[in-house]
Amino acid sequence: MTIDVWAFYEQYTESDRSSLSERERQVLAVCDFRQEVNSGGFDSYFRYFGGDTAMTAMRGLPRLLGSPWAELLGEAVALLGTPYPRDPDDRAEKLDSDDLDAMLGDLDARFYKLEASANADARLAEALNN
Repeated sequence: MTIDVWAFYEQYTESDRSSLSERERQVLAVCDFRQEVNSGGFDSYFRYFGGDTAMTAMRGLPRLLGSPWAELLGEAVALLGTPYPRDPDDRAEKLDSDDLDAMLGDLDARFYKLEASANADARLAEALNN
């Protein structure tokens, strides 16, 4: 049986993911990343719940979608400083206090190019089904 990645994501969007395998959590974190950046850019991703799983997405991206995706998220995460702010309010404060709009806009553009050039859905579904 083939698992549809977005149906799987929908099932766990607001659910506890702790009982899932590391691979499943990584796939969901990458879906968080793609969903939020596609809906409002990196600003939206970091400002809301999607950014809560950024570290999990970073661990999975090299294997799941490739190093260009991982490098892009790594650059975006680095803008928020070390250590990465785990709390959405702390991330929002950082986004509001630093002038990151131009840099985030450039990262958004690179993200959209990656989305257009790769069948990320198929690669994530393959990871779930293997």
